[in-house]
Amino acid sequence: RNLLLPDGVPPERQWARFYIKIYRAEGLPRMNTSIMANVKKAFIGENKDLVDPYVQVVFAGQKGKTSIQKSSYEPLWNEQIVFTEMFPPLCKRIKIQIRDSDKVNDVAIGTHFIDLRKISNEGDKGK
Repeated sequence: RNLLLPDGVPPERQWARFYIKIYRAEGLPRMNTSIMANVKKAFIGENKDLVDPYVQVVFAGQKGKTSIQKSSYEPLWNEQIVFTEMFPPLCKRIKIQIRDSDKVNDVAIGTHFIDLRKISNEGDKGK
């Protein structure tokens, strides 16, 4: 209740659900061309350059992610991620990142930010 709110944000805000629908990705790059991939190939004969992609979404301090699509350059998810946050949100953008799942360290393939001010209506119903 003691939160300092920016101008134009009402002191009483309602809870809202934000739905992010993730459909698919196209043209993902070949991965695992690093030194570690060459070490794997030398020791265990594994030469896997396919990606195991998933999408991670970050919004208002919350994280959500899709399932991992094994060995796919054109993954199809048709999944949605739901966030619950006060409306209007104080966060002005959504971070969407395609990542390659790896046993040691997941790697970001691509990142995009969606500016909520560009996709919402003006006024009380969509500020």
